Amino acid sequence: MNRKPLYVILLVLAVLLLLVGGFFALFEHKDVSEPAAATGEARFNRFFALEQTLDRLNLPATSLTTLDPQRVPLHPGDTLVLGDDVARVDVDDATRIAAWVRGGGHLLLSPGLPDLAVHTPLFEALGLLDPRPAKYACSAIHMDEITNDKDTTRLCGTRFRLKSAASAAVDAAIGDAQGGYLFARTRVARGSVSLLVNLDTLSRNALKHPAAQQFGWRLLAPNMGNGRVYLVYALDGISFLKMLLRDGWPALLALTLLLAGWMASSSARLGPLMPAPVLHRRALLEHVQAAGEFLYRRDGGRSLHNLACHTVLARLRRRDPACAMFNGDALYARLAERSDLDALQIAQAFQSPANAPAFRASIITLARLRSHS
Repeated sequence: MNRKPLYVILLVLAVLLLLVGGFFALFEHKDVSEPAAATGEARFNRFFALEQTLDRLNLPATSLTTLDPQRVPLHPGDTLVLGDDVARVDVDDATRIAAWVRGGGHLLLSPGLPDLAVHTPLFEALGLLDPRPAKYACSAIHMDEITNDKDTTRLCGTRFRLKSAASAAVDAAIGDAQGGYLFARTRVARGSVSLLVNLDTLSRNALKHPAAQQFGWRLLAPNMGNGRVYLVYALDGISFLKMLLRDGWPALLALTLLLAGWMASSSARLGPLMPAPVLHRRALLEHVQAAGEFLYRRDGGRSLHNLACHTVLARLRRRDPACAMFNGDALYARLAERSDLDALQIAQAFQSPANAPAFRASIITLARLRSHS
C-alpha cells in the first residue's frame, strides 16, 4: 500500500493547524475610534458640544446668534457666554448686559486684543480692562487628581490687564496683576465677569479632554444651576439694507445715474430730435420719375420725346393700319380727326422741344393722342 498521499495530507493539516494557532496567538482585538467630520449644527456652532453636555446634565442651555432681548432676556442668576468679537456688541446691548451683570448675572467672554477691546461699548460699560499691553504666554491646565500629559490642556494667548479695582475683586485667576492674566474672574456688584484669553477650551472637540471639562465646569460655576446658560457663538450682522446703504452706496449711485439716463432717453421730449417718418410712397413711380429726370438732364429731353413719339405712332398704326401710308401734314390731319385735337397743336407736339415748357406741352399732347388712338 502506498502511504505517500497519507503523509502529504498529514503535512498539510499540520501546516494549517500551525497557521491557525499562530493567528489566534498573535491576534489582538482593539477598538479604534476615528473622528468624523462635523455635520449639521456642529459645523458652525462652536458651543454645540457644550450645549449637549449641559442638556445631559439637566442644565438649561440655549445656543443663539443674537442678543435680542426677546430671545435673551437675561435674568439674575443666568450665565451669558459671548463667543463672538466683543466689538460687535452695540451700545444698547452693552448697557443692558452691564446692568444685568451688576444685578447678579455671570458674563463669560474673551477680550481678544485688550488694547482694542478696552474702547468697545461693552468694556467701556463694564470698566474692567487696563489698556496697558502685556506679553504672550501659555499655561498648562491639569486635573486635580491626575497630572499626566494626556489629561492636560493648554491655555495660550496675549495676557490682559485689569484696573486696580477689578484686580482687587478677582477671586479666581491664571496670572497676576503685575504680568497680566490669562484668566480672571472678578466680582462686579452682585454679579461676576469671567475673562479668558480665548474660549477654545469650551469649543468643539476640546471638551473631550477631562482637564478641559473640569476647567469648563469651573468657568461656569458662579451661577451654575441658578438660571439658564446662553451660549452666543456668533452675532448676526446688520440687516442687508443697512449694509447695502453703508457699503454699497457707490454701486447704488451708479445704478441711479444709469436709471435716470435710461428714463431720460425713453421719455417724451419738447419737440422731435429726429425727422418725422416719411409718408407711404409708391416706389415704382418714384423710380420712373427719377429715370425720366436723368434722361431729360442728359440731352434736354429729346430722347424721351422721340420715345414718346414712336410709342404714339406705333400704337396708331396697330389700331389704324391705313395711317402707315400717311406722313407729315396728312398724318397730323388724320390724328386730328381721331383725337379731336388741333392739327397745328399735334404738329408742334411732334417737333423737337426747345425748352422745358415746350417739352412738357409736347408730352401732354402726345399722352392725349395715345389715349385716343
